[in-house]
Amino acid sequence: MMKIFCTLVLSFILIHSYAQQGNYDVSSITEVMKKNAYSVKRDERIEFEVKAIDKAYYNVHKVITVLNEAGKDELLFYEFSDKFQSLEEVSIQIFDSKGKSVRKYSKSDLTKQATGEGLVPDGKVYYINPAMPGYPVTIQIDYELKYTGILDYPDFEVQLPEQSVEHAVFSVKIPPELDMRFKTKNTPIAPVITNDAKNKIYTWTVNNLPALEYESGSVSRESRYPKILISPNKFELDGYEGDMSSWQNFGKWYGTLAKDAINLTEDRKVFFKNMVKDISDDKEKIKTLYTYLQNNFRYVSIQLGIGGFKPFTADFVDKKKYGDCKALSNYMQACLQAVGLKSYQALINASYNKAPVDPDFPHNSFNHVIICVPVNNDSVWLECTSTTNDFAVLGSFTENRNALLITEDGGKLVATPKSKAAENCFVSITTVNLKDDGSGNATIELKTTGEYKQDFLHYIFDQKKDEQKKFLVNDLGFLQPDDFELSYEKDNKQSPVKLQMIFEKIPEFTAGNKQFLNPRIYKMWSYALPKAENRTQDFYFQHPFIKTDTTIYKLPEGFGLETLPKTKEIKFEYGSFKSNYVYDENKKTITTTAKLELIEYKIPAAKFLDTKKFFNEVMAEYTEKIVIKKL
Repeated sequence: MMKIFCTLVLSFILIHSYAQQGNYDVSSITEVMKKNAYSVKRDERIEFEVKAIDKAYYNVHKVITVLNEAGKDELLFYEFSDKFQSLEEVSIQIFDSKGKSVRKYSKSDLTKQATGEGLVPDGKVYYINPAMPGYPVTIQIDYELKYTGILDYPDFEVQLPEQSVEHAVFSVKIPPELDMRFKTKNTPIAPVITNDAKNKIYTWTVNNLPALEYESGSVSRESRYPKILISPNKFELDGYEGDMSSWQNFGKWYGTLAKDAINLTEDRKVFFKNMVKDISDDKEKIKTLYTYLQNNFRYVSIQLGIGGFKPFTADFVDKKKYGDCKALSNYMQACLQAVGLKSYQALINASYNKAPVDPDFPHNSFNHVIICVPVNNDSVWLECTSTTNDFAVLGSFTENRNALLITEDGGKLVATPKSKAAENCFVSITTVNLKDDGSGNATIELKTTGEYKQDFLHYIFDQKKDEQKKFLVNDLGFLQPDDFELSYEKDNKQSPVKLQMIFEKIPEFTAGNKQFLNPRIYKMWSYALPKAENRTQDFYFQHPFIKTDTTIYKLPEGFGLETLPKTKEIKFEYGSFKSNYVYDENKKTITTTAKLELIEYKIPAAKFLDTKKFFNEVMAEYTEKIVIKKL
């Protein structure tokens, strides 16, 4: 009891001492610190103290000046709490531009709500996002987290996008028999390492770092900005002790955690065996089970690690018909095992612009779980949270990474498939019926695969009509319709999307008896890439792709052709574009065809200027006009 009392007193003293106000007048910030900055880290002192393999405290004091509205995310305080991590004390103060305290908040002022749809024991999130009357403004945040079971040691995020740093100190106190590992990313700073009677102490200090100019489309921020990765050697979570000194050992721990979760009942195993009994090909068996999963189960979003890594059992998921990524992946593995097929769960860091995890530095950077099924010297990868993914196609969310397979011998890092343009296709076939007053209607058939199919089946059909219209016009680049109707066969995911559009005006403009038409009624590429001058970072597209279009303009009675654009062909190292135009005088139709292909999603910085020029030329092609006239 005395230990607990002393710890609470120490925490109070820490927070109280941190709360002593410094000089927060914005005028004291130098112009060097303001350049390219939306916020300035004035003072940050973070102490992470490991008391035991399963117990630690994380004390934070930080003062951030937000220079303008673009930096307002720094005003948001947001912390999870569950049975392993609890938010203890919180103190928040707001200061005006002169450094005068104008508002204070405590833990009782935070909004608290349950998280994880009841699936996370004691799962809560605390947050507050103070509204500001104007900028600049300064926020001071002091808080403590208590860990009772810990897998992830907190990293030192030295600097965020568009943020300069006046002063920051990050320290780790840890018993030497546990110790820890670290790796610097995008910074040369090294720790000062000292010892006291009980602990080994690592301290990093940073002063006067100017803001780094943000380069749109770059790799995710943890791979771009200065950061110190901190990783345990030994850890304990959920009563399971583990070792993260190697990927193999970390995989062994996860395998132990999940081994009892594959527990389908005997009657359900028979159900799945009967489902594939007439199928001889293993890939077809996998596809049949995967289709069953997609058609009958839904995904609930719970961040990997919140509430622990232990998946909900296969029997639980089978009855409830829902689960998070680890639960649905575990369920898929159980179904495959029931029909005699071996598979592996795989931990992965998901998002299209994430860098692969470092093979030489075991560290829990994972936020997602997928499945890998070995088949005849090949692998079938399954994204178990998606109801629309094509079979055996992961998509850019998890392609191009290193996944940690959880095997019988522990963890094994393997590369996931590389993104392929042919798996992300957008094919449009359009017939436009023109009237002599420039109005008309269009019938469009869209065949989509991969990421484009996700846009339609997973997003657009769930939206209200106004949001659908915004998506068609702003995201896909369609001419704005006066009315439209979208449809597809819900029971057939391979069916094309059908789109009917009505326009009061189709020509870009008219002059006398002439109408000036765009090459097609949607733009194959509709936005300019960011500036190329002085670029230092590789550029990430969402995914490689192939887009093809066939548009048939049916001319009004009494109209004929005056001018067609010339055939155009553009190429660069990572893609190509070709367009063609044909007039059929007998049928009074103009047929335009175009194909745009991007074969790589990641463009080296040195090649970005060529890439930008290519897409500028593609956009310029759309400005060329088909001219028809009344005869």
